[in-house]
Amino acid sequence: MQSLPTIRNISSCLFFLLIACKISLAEDTIVKHHSFTISTQIRPKFEFRNGYHKPFEKGEKPAADISQRNRIRLNYKYKNLFSVQLTPQHVFIWGQDGLTQGASVKNSLSLYDVWIKLQPTKAIAIQIGRQVISLDDERFFGESDWAQGGRSHDALSFQFAQKKLDLRTYFAYNQNYRELYNNTIDNHSGSLYTPKNATPYKWMQAAWAGVKINDKNKMSFLFANFGYQDAKSSKDSAKTYFSQSLGANYFYNDANWKLNLSAYYQTGKNAAGLKTNAYLLAFLLNRNIGKKWNVGLGTDFVSGNPVGVAPKKYNQAFSAYGTNHKFYGSMDYFFAGNAHKSTGLADIYLNVGFKPTAKSALSLSVHQFLSPNKMQDSTSKSYNCNLGQEIDLGFNYFIFKFAKLYGGYSLYVTSPSILFLKDVKKSAKVQHWLWLLLDVNLDIFNFKF
Repeated sequence: MQSLPTIRNISSCLFFLLIACKISLAEDTIVKHHSFTISTQIRPKFEFRNGYHKPFEKGEKPAADISQRNRIRLNYKYKNLFSVQLTPQHVFIWGQDGLTQGASVKNSLSLYDVWIKLQPTKAIAIQIGRQVISLDDERFFGESDWAQGGRSHDALSFQFAQKKLDLRTYFAYNQNYRELYNNTIDNHSGSLYTPKNATPYKWMQAAWAGVKINDKNKMSFLFANFGYQDAKSSKDSAKTYFSQSLGANYFYNDANWKLNLSAYYQTGKNAAGLKTNAYLLAFLLNRNIGKKWNVGLGTDFVSGNPVGVAPKKYNQAFSAYGTNHKFYGSMDYFFAGNAHKSTGLADIYLNVGFKPTAKSALSLSVHQFLSPNKMQDSTSKSYNCNLGQEIDLGFNYFIFKFAKLYGGYSLYVTSPSILFLKDVKKSAKVQHWLWLLLDVNLDIFNFKF
C-alpha cells in the first residue's frame, strides 16, 4: 500500500514535466524577429622601431611604444530587413594619459563605424552612414586593419547580390566646417572644403561589380571618381579637381593553386590639379604544397615620375584608400602614408607559409624593390634603380578561440637610392623592426526576442 503514493508522485512529476516540455516547445516555435549583440575587441600592440617607415639617420635612437585599440560593437537586427551598427573606438598610447583621468584627457572616444542598413528584398540593400569599404584583396579600397584606428568612410551605398553577381555603389559628399566655417553645423553660406584634419576627398562616387564565373574563377571591375578641393579660407576660390580610376581583377583558386591578376588605370587630375596618367599592374601565383606549406611568387608595377625632372603629367598611381601594408613590405617604406618622391615602384617578392598545427602559422616574405624611373638630385647626380631589399618574418598563434597572438621581425637592406628618396644622408646598411600584437575578440551578449 505504501507504494501507491510513490507511484502517484512519479505520475504527477511526469505530468508536470510533459506540460513544461509543451510550454517550452511552444516558446521555441515562436519566431524571434529581433536580435541584439554586443561584442568587444581589445588589441594591444608593441613595436620596436629601428628603421620603420624610413632609414634612421646616423645618431638617431630607436623608438618603442605600446599602442592599444579598444572597440565595442553594438548591432541590432530586425529579420533580414533592417539593421543598425554602432562601434565606439578608443585608440591610445600606453602612458600618454595620467593615472587619474579627468575632463582634459586628450585620447577620447571616436566612432569607427555607425550605419543603418535597409534590405527591402533578399537581393537589395541600402547602407547609410560611416562604414568600411573593403573590396577584392583590398588593393584599392581596404579596411587598413593593421593601423590601430582602421579606415571607414562617410557614405551611402547601394548593394545588389545574387548567386553569381555582386554589385555595389558608393556615394559621398564631405564638408569641413570645423576648419573653414567656425565649426557651425548650420552654416548657411559657402560650400568650400579642405582636407586638413579631415577626409582626403570632397566627392566620391564608386561602382564595383563582382562576377563569379564558377567555383574556381572570379572577376571584378571597379570605377571610382574622387573630387579634391583644398580651400585655405571661407573666401577662397579653390577649384575642385576630379580623378577617375578604373580597375579589373581576376582570381583563380583551387585546392592547390591560387592566381591573382590586377590592373588599374588612373586619369583626370590629382589633388594638386596635375593631369594624371598612371597605372598599376599586379601578379601573384601561389602553390599549396601538401597541407602545411605554400609558396607564392608575385610582382607589382606602379607607374611614377622621373625624379629631378618637373613632370608635365602626374604618373604616380595611387591607392590611398587600400591596405598598402599588406602588399609593399611590412616596414611601410612605400605608399602606406609614406612618400618616396613619386618615382613609382616595382616590387618582386617571394612568400613562404608554413602551418605546423591547426592553431599556428609561420610566414616569410622577401622583397626586391626597384624604381621604374630615372632618379637624379639637384646636382644632376644619377641613382640606380635598386631601392633595397626587405625580409619579413611573421607568426600567429591561437591562444584561445577568442584570443590570437601575432608577431614579426623585419629587416630592410638599404641602398644609396632609397636614402636619396627618403632624404637620409647617412644610415646603417640594415634597418630593423620588431612587433608583437594580442588580438582579443569576445562576444559578450547575444539576445534574440
